[in-house]
Parts: sequence; C-alpha cells; structure tokens
Amino acid sequence: MHGWAGTILKIDLTSGLIEKEPLDAGFAARWLGGEGFGASVLWDSLARGRLANGDGLEPDNPLVYATGPLTGTLAPSSGRMEIITRSPLTGIFGDTNVGGHLAPELKRAGYDMLVIRGRAPHPVYLWIDDNNVEIRDARHLWGKTVSQTDALIKKETAAADIHVSCIGPAGENKVRFAILMNNLSRAPGWTGCGAVAGSKNLKAVAVRGTGGVRIARPSDFEDAARAAHQQVLRLAHLPTMRATGTMFLVNAMYLRGIGQLHNYSVSQCGSEHFEKIRAERWTRDFCVNEVGCHGCPLQCSHYYRVKEGPYAGLFGEGYDFGSMYGFVYSYGSSNLAFAMAAVTYCNDNGLDATEPAYLMAWATDCFKRGILSRKDTGGLELDWGKEDTALELLRRITYREGFGDLLAEGIARAAATVGGEARYLAQTINGRVVEESSVRSNYGHALAVATSTRGDDHLKGYPIFESMGLPPGISKKFWGNASAGDRADHRGKAPMVTYYRHICTLMDCLGTCKFPSRWMQPLDGLAEGDYARMVSAATGMDFSARDLLQIAQRVYTLEQCYNVRLGKRRRDDVLPEMYFKEPMNAGPLKGYKHDREKFEQMLTEYYQHWGWDTATGIPTKETLEKLGLCNVADELPGTVERDHE
Repeated sequence: MHGWAGTILKIDLTSGLIEKEPLDAGFAARWLGGEGFGASVLWDSLARGRLANGDGLEPDNPLVYATGPLTGTLAPSSGRMEIITRSPLTGIFGDTNVGGHLAPELKRAGYDMLVIRGRAPHPVYLWIDDNNVEIRDARHLWGKTVSQTDALIKKETAAADIHVSCIGPAGENKVRFAILMNNLSRAPGWTGCGAVAGSKNLKAVAVRGTGGVRIARPSDFEDAARAAHQQVLRLAHLPTMRATGTMFLVNAMYLRGIGQLHNYSVSQCGSEHFEKIRAERWTRDFCVNEVGCHGCPLQCSHYYRVKEGPYAGLFGEGYDFGSMYGFVYSYGSSNLAFAMAAVTYCNDNGLDATEPAYLMAWATDCFKRGILSRKDTGGLELDWGKEDTALELLRRITYREGFGDLLAEGIARAAATVGGEARYLAQTINGRVVEESSVRSNYGHALAVATSTRGDDHLKGYPIFESMGLPPGISKKFWGNASAGDRADHRGKAPMVTYYRHICTLMDCLGTCKFPSRWMQPLDGLAEGDYARMVSAATGMDFSARDLLQIAQRVYTLEQCYNVRLGKRRRDDVLPEMYFKEPMNAGPLKGYKHDREKFEQMLTEYYQHWGWDTATGIPTKETLEKLGLCNVADELPGTVERDHE
C-alpha cells in the first residue's frame, strides 16, 4: 500500500497470540486512520445484543495504537497518533492523541495499528523490532517509574534509539486517569489509557522501525507538502508558538477575564497573581530551547530548567498550558517552578497532569467549606496553592493510599462518593473535569465540550473563531450568521462547532497536529483542501476536501453511536449546574452566566444539524444510511427516522 504501512498488528495477552493482518484498502479509505481506525475497532468490540457491564478495565476492552496515512511523512507536523479504548474514567469512548516520535517509528516498523486485547498472567511488555514482535516478561519492571522503565528497556534491548510507551506506578494501580507516557514527556492524557494497560498487565510497548513510508505520487506529494510547510512558516501565530508554546494561553485567559482561581469560586485572578505566571516570565526564567515533534515547523514544545529555589535543577520537556494551567489557576499556586515539579512527578509516575490539579482544587474547596475534614483527608490540612500538600497528594493518588484512593477514582466519581454539595462543586461534563473556564463564558465552547464524545474536551471542536473578537460581518461570511462569533449569543453555533469538530477529527485520523490547521489558525491555517492534496498524493486515492469532512463526520457519528450503546443520551450533554446558577464574580465578565433555556435551544439546533434525534441524541436511521453506517443503524437502540420538526 501507499501512505499506509499496510499491516494491522493484533496481540492477545491472555493467549499470547500475535497476528499480523493485511490492512484492507477499502477499510483504510473509509476510516483513514488514527481516530477512525480506533472508533471502528471499539464499535466492533461491542458484541451484538449484549454490552459489557464493566468499566473499561475488563480484559476484552481493546487498547488501540493507531497512526494515520500522513504519519511519518513529509507533511507538516506529522508525528501524531491516537490511543483509543473505552475510558475507565468516563465509561464512554476514550481516545487520546499524542505527538513526539513514537508514531512514525511504529509506522516505519510496518504497522498502521496495534490492537491489544486480553490480560497477561503476569507483567509483560511488547517488543516490536520491525517484523519481529515479542511479548516479553516485565516482572522486573513492575513498580518502576516511567524514566526507570524507559532506561531499563533500552538497556536490555541494546537499542538506545528505540521509542518507548509505558505506564508508571499509577497505571499499575489502575488510577483511572493514568497515562501511557511516550518518549518520557509525551502524554496521551485524559481518558485513562494507562489504567487500561495496567489492568492488562502491560507495562510498555517498545518500538524500533527501520523502514519507510511508501508514497504513491512522490513528486506531487513533495510539492503539496512543501507548499504546506511554507504556509505554516507564514502563520501569524508562529513566532508566539515558538517563543512560549501553548503557555501564551495563560495570558489569553487573563486578558479575556477568565483566569479563574480556587475551583472556579473566583472567576478572574488579580493582576499580582497573573504577573507571577504570565508567559513572558515563563520563557524568561525557565525556557532553554524550543523543540518540535516529527516534521513540525511550529516547534511549540520547549526544554526547561529551574535554576534557583527549592526546585533548582529540575529540567525536562513538554510542560505546556494543558499540564500547568490547573496548578497555577484552579489550585491557586502562583509558583511556576512548583507547577513544573508537580507535572514532572505526574509524568514520571504515569499520571495525567490535568486531572490531579482540579481534583486538589475540588478537595480544597470541599475542605474549606467543611464538607471534608482532616479525618477524611488522612490528616492533611488542605489549602489553596499549598505545595507540600499537593506533592503528597500526588504520591497518595499514585499508590491509592488513604484519601488518595478516593481521588484516584477521578473527580466525578469522588464527588459522587462524597455526595451532597461536593457534587455541585465538581465541575465535570460526562465524567471529565472542565479544564477551561471559557466554557463558562462562551456558548460555542460550551456546546462543543457538552457534546464531546469523550467528555469535556476543547480539542474536539472548540470554535477558536468565537474567541477572536471578530466583527459580525466576518461571522456572517464564514458561518452565515452574524451572531456565531459572539461568545454571549447562543445563535448560529451549530455550523461553526460542527466545522471545527470535523477539522479536529480529521487531524486525528490523518496523524497530523491540529495546531497548523484551521482549528488553531482559523484565518490562515492549513485547510481541508491542503490536506486532501497531501493524502491523495500519499495514498494514490483521490480525496476531495468534501470527502475528508464526510469521513470525519462518519467517524464522529460512530463514536456517538458507541456511546449510545453504552447508555449515553441527551440528558448527559449538560453543563455543570453552577454555570446556570452563579454569575461570574470577578473580572470584566463579572455578572455573566449562561441561560439554561438558550443552551437547550442551542443543543437542539446542534442535534438537528447533525441529523440526530433531538429528544435523545441518537443519530437517526436516515443519517446513518447517508454516512454508510447501515449496519450500525440496525444495532442502535431506539433508532428513529429524522426529526423534521
């Protein structure tokens, strides 16, 4: 094959069976790769007529590594892959995307997708060395951190240039938001893939690939890829991304009046707090050099070092807005070095760095309101931004010790266990914590995360256009509605959110980063037509921009159907109650709150736009047939004809 490597690698850890299956060309064209491949595998894993009653930690829950047709090629920012499974954190569809260099290595080894099922009788790791694939004993690695595991595997394979994806103690202890850390610092977070690996006794996947990616029309592909690279190098946002990485968003949140503190109880931090955490201070005091994933001209990641203070000597790569934001805003710390120390601990022990910060903020809020006591917390006195307490809590979460065992369940489950007001204070959507406070101020963002198939998720359709403050005329031109770009207006959001959802899904199918695309760069980023030219030349199959967007729609609709089979309905696509009841209490947006009726109207419009039943959120039979999902329609409960109201 061209573009794709041409092989699916299947591993059954229970039996030890290793199978290599040719990638069907029709399957590849239908689902593209990455997220599409994984969604198809997860859907097929649900046996007709009976659903797993588990929580994602049962042996038959597949764990899928999937690359895309552009992964490992000359296409800009083509170093990404998806890890897909049923999430033990949310109980629904759980995909996560990760960059770095592991994805191209797996592709060069000859595999488009790795599908892991079953549970090994003892800890194991997978060694993939081109055509040679082994299940190796990992009992000597159990209990080791990520960095220790990485070093030991490289030593025993005598291959320092291999790429390792592994769990730390958090995954072994099945912390529901544990991760499989790639290349020491690349974290596929949010959905608990590390807990799934731990439940399978899978310590690591180590890969060495020495092959290449065959291109159908090399000259055409080189021309398309070169043009795309040149466009990325002209992006207006490029200098900022290289200088600060995503930490520029710390400034953006503050300037937009949504730099919230203390578990959302303060909707905007003061200037004194902001000055200590702003992006310029970050780059001035800690940045050493920028670094990029495979084939990326943006180079938005950085190497950092702490030069003084109690955390002096700490260094690493990969600290970004997503991992740092919860510590320096919601938890209330103004010490960037502490946030780096917390993220470093999470990375080395295999914890998603986002969930713990919000967990600790929620727990602190409950503690200060008298909902939790020192007896509940195992003697810990919780307070905002308290560094030693936070680091101790991270340790207890990792090993499920005492109060840490409750927090290891994730904020939604922990709040349900405590009950009462604790549930109200837990800001979650479909089992995932709400990370970005613009959900509370922007209707379009609220719609995107409320309808995400993996729980709260700005990376699957957040309309960045809405946050740009553009004139109504531009909104009218782009979306046919002058209100679409107005954050406080609920009208006209469905087409805009849908487009960005399609773009995000497409990037996660192709194996490329979202940052150079129209999602992150709405006015001058790479458009779907640019990707159509590259993937057509790479694969030898002709895809139009419209074809790619339809595939994205098919993929996301299948994910919705997967969640429907697991019981998810419209009643679940809601915002935290606080956003309708409590006005923002500080900053330029003081007094603002969402209107429940307007949100429900917006949600109905979104369902109609997608062709889903407005009462339930179940895709209609007509919609599924148009997308070529007739077999899916036959297996959905309560599939109805289109709602024409």
